[in-house]
Amino acid sequence: MLLSRFGDEALKDKYLDGLTQTDMALLTQGAQFMTEKEGGSDVGKLTTTATAENGHWRLTGEKWFCSNADASVVMLLARPEGAAAGTRGVGLFLMPRLLDDGAPNRYRIVRLKDKLGTRSMASGEIKLEGALAYAVGRLDRGFVQMAEMVNWSRLSNGVKSTALMRRALHDALTVAHGRVVFGKRIADQPLARRQLLKIMLPVEQALSLCFMTADALDRAEAGSQEAAALVRILTPVLKFRATRDARKVCGDALEMRGGVGYIEEFAPARLLRDAHLGSIWEGTSNIVALDAVTRAVGRHHAEGALGAELHARLKESPAIPQGWRDRLRALVDRAVAFAQSVAADPANEADARRATTTLYHVASAVMLAWEGGRIHERRSDARRLLLSRLVLDHKLGRADAFSEGSRDEAVIADLLLGKENVPLAVAAAYLG
Repeated sequence: MLLSRFGDEALKDKYLDGLTQTDMALLTQGAQFMTEKEGGSDVGKLTTTATAENGHWRLTGEKWFCSNADASVVMLLARPEGAAAGTRGVGLFLMPRLLDDGAPNRYRIVRLKDKLGTRSMASGEIKLEGALAYAVGRLDRGFVQMAEMVNWSRLSNGVKSTALMRRALHDALTVAHGRVVFGKRIADQPLARRQLLKIMLPVEQALSLCFMTADALDRAEAGSQEAAALVRILTPVLKFRATRDARKVCGDALEMRGGVGYIEEFAPARLLRDAHLGSIWEGTSNIVALDAVTRAVGRHHAEGALGAELHARLKESPAIPQGWRDRLRALVDRAVAFAQSVAADPANEADARRATTTLYHVASAVMLAWEGGRIHERRSDARRLLLSRLVLDHKLGRADAFSEGSRDEAVIADLLLGKENVPLAVAAAYLG
C-alpha cells in the first residue's frame, strides 16, 4: 500500500508486482521494521540514520522488534543525516533483502525473539550495517506515510482478534454440547450457559464491527469522504476493544475444557497466547485509545461520521421495535458527546479508554440490532436483536451487585444457544 501510494514509478515497476501477487510461488513477502529500543511508541526518538549515496541511501542502526524478519522487501523509518529531530525529521525507506546482483543486503538478524505467542511468524532484532535502501515519498513525511500502514495493521489486528475469539467460541460450544457431567451436557447447566453467553457476546460484537468497518472501507476506497472519516474512527475503536476482549474470551473458552484446555495438545492454549499480542502490536491499548479520542475525535472530528452512520442504520431498519430504536438513538448521542467531552480537555485524558469502549459498545449494539432487524424471507432469525439487548445489560448498564440477574436471561440463553431460528416477534418481546 505504501509503495503504490507514495513510491516513484521506478520503485513501483521494480517491486510492486511481486508484492501484489496472488500466486504464492511468485509472491514477494513484505514487512515493516519500525520499533527501536529508544522509541517504542515514541517514534520520534528513533536513532537509525540514512546517508545519501548516488541516488540511493545507506541505513545504519538497529531495529528491535521486526516481525517477518526474513521478508524480501521491508518498509522502515530512518532519519536522514542533518534532518530535524522528532517525527518531522523521519523519512520512509524501502529496503530489499537481496541486491540486484543477488548478494545479501548489508543487514543481519541478531537473534529471533522468544515470544509468548504468534510463534509461527518469526520476529527478530535487526542490525543495519550500511544497508542499501530507497526513499519512498517525501523525506519529511515519512512518519505520516507510515501511519497509514499502521492504521491498516491496526485494522488487521482487530480482525485477527475477532477470528481468534470465533475459534475459541467454536471450541467452547463443541465441548459444552459434547461433554456430559453430573448426568447433563455442560451446555444444559445454567451457570455454564451463562458463561457461554459471556463468551459469545464479545465475539458477535467484534464480528459486527468488523463488517461495519469493511463496508466503510469499500465506500472510502470508492471516494466517499464520510466513509473515510468512519474508517478513521472505527479502526482504533475496533482495535482497542476487540483485542482486549480476545484475551478474556480465549481464557474463558479454555476453561470450558477444564484441565485439558491447559494442555498444549489442544488449540485453546495457543489461542490464549496469541490473543495477548493484539493489544500490544501496532500500539498498546493506551496509545490506540488516545488515537481514537484525541486524534480521530479531537483532531479529525470523525465522531460525527460515526454518529450519522449509526443513526442512518437505525432509520433504515423499520423492523427494529420503535422503543428499542429510540433507546439506541439516545445512547449514540450520549456516546458521541462523551467522546467529544474527553477530547476537548487534556485534563480528561484518563477517560480516553472509557470513551473508546463506550463508542465500541454503542456502535456494536446498533449494528447487532440492525442485523437482527433485517428479516429475510427464507430465513427469519432475529437472534442478533437479543445480543443487542445483552450489550446494554452487560456492557453499558451497571448491575446491582446485591441483586439477582434478570429472569429473562435464562430464556435469552435458550434462544441464543438453541438451533432454531428466532422470529422477530419473539426477540422483540425481550427488548424491554
